Amino acid sequence: MAKLTDKQKRFCEEYLVDLNATQAALRAGYKEKTAYAQGQRLLKKVEAQEYLTKLMDERSKRTEITADRVLKELAAIAFSDRTELAQVGKHGEVNFTPTEQLPDEIKKIIAGIENGKYGTKVTTYDKVKALELLGKHLGLFTSGADNSAALEKLDEVLEKIEAGF
Repeated sequence: MAKLTDKQKRFCEEYLVDLNATQAALRAGYKEKTAYAQGQRLLKKVEAQEYLTKLMDERSKRTEITADRVLKELAAIAFSDRTELAQVGKHGEVNFTPTEQLPDEIKKIIAGIENGKYGTKVTTYDKVKALELLGKHLGLFTSGADNSAALEKLDEVLEKIEAGF
């Protein structure tokens, strides 16, 4: 099996910056005229794929950012009960739950809290977007495809979430 040159390794390292093959090729020292073609060619090279996988695994260990962790955060946003943040009283008043009383899973959905002209404003991350990202990850929105495998995977993910991963 052929080894990667230093320049090819540099491309792989640069590719992880923004996942843009052309820009990675330019930063690695390939000429502007050939950067696009070189980047595409290198992404198909088995040795480069293996090296990229190794680099991503090392980064995941170093940063403790894993696919499971990202999915868990998205699931917290997607499946949260927002009535835990505030309730509407009998006379239409809004009663916020003090933040120290909020469960950690609910705290994850808060994008911001600020005092505004009309009182306290709590904004949350987009629940529909989180559901969309989870659905895409699971392959739920592939047109014309049999989604039974994706639905089974969704059931597995939900079971893991309920069990606390």
